[in-house]
Amino acid sequence: MKVSIIGITGLVGRELEKLIKDQTDWKIYGLSSSDHIDYEELRQMDVVFLCVDNQISKEIAPKLYDHTIVIDNSSHFRMDEDVPLVVPEINMPSDFHERKYKKIIANPNCSTIGLVIPLKPILDNFGVRSVFASTYQSVSGAGKKALDEFKDQIKNNHFYSNYLPYPIAYNLFPVIGDFYDENSENVICTEEKKIIQETNKILGTKINVYPFTVRVPVIRCHSEAVFVETEEDFNYDELLNILFDFSKRGGMRVWIDNSVLPQPYNVSNTVDVYISRIRKLNSRLLGFWIVFDNLLRGAAYNAFLIAKKLMINQKVKI
Repeated sequence: MKVSIIGITGLVGRELEKLIKDQTDWKIYGLSSSDHIDYEELRQMDVVFLCVDNQISKEIAPKLYDHTIVIDNSSHFRMDEDVPLVVPEINMPSDFHERKYKKIIANPNCSTIGLVIPLKPILDNFGVRSVFASTYQSVSGAGKKALDEFKDQIKNNHFYSNYLPYPIAYNLFPVIGDFYDENSENVICTEEKKIIQETNKILGTKINVYPFTVRVPVIRCHSEAVFVETEEDFNYDELLNILFDFSKRGGMRVWIDNSVLPQPYNVSNTVDVYISRIRKLNSRLLGFWIVFDNLLRGAAYNAFLIAKKLMINQKVKI
């Protein structure tokens, strides 16, 4: 197995490199986003991981995906109808290896990945009408430069903002990305739009999704407070059993011990979504808290797991 990681020096690229080295014998050909790209060489790879921004993915991917498998971490291709948007525990395409052209899979938004994993068993058993999610997203989600800026602000008490819209040390702000101004009564930002659209594409639904995204002064791990309106009434103990059963396939851990709750401090460097404080609020309304490592579960590990499952389907050595 030969794979390439373009953007290997970034936060996600480094995590992906470590996963591959720790868990496989794949040969890695790493490039930074600014390196010269030899497309002929990359077309000989079994998988090319793109850990770069939208513009670079837009340029690179079409030159590769008719020749080899591309797994893209940017948002550029996510909503293309003919591009699978994949969380492996939920919607891994079984026949992807049969594709001859446009062999690209999009890695979802980190906050979307964390949300859809616990939503899937609820949807399958009780139906879902609406979802309300407030996110608490770490600075590493904005990239290495933003993270370095955050650390410098704390170290030097210098509250500038070059890579984020506002200072983040000892602060938080309720916008991630840019604002959409089409609807003055319900102005959303780009991160919120991603969660709305991607959730429904992954789950194959038309659920009403109402996210509120917040950047918080945390190095890594995103958290979300989620409220779900179901189509049907549910029994609380049955709900817990369903969540526990779903967790056996991987991707989620159900936490019922309220004495020590999952939080960024104790979830960093793990690969599951931790769900806790599961509450029945009325006959068709529940709430819960989730935490997950945005660089791993929300990015690098999800991409790695996609590649791993593709290789298993093709009977390639892992």
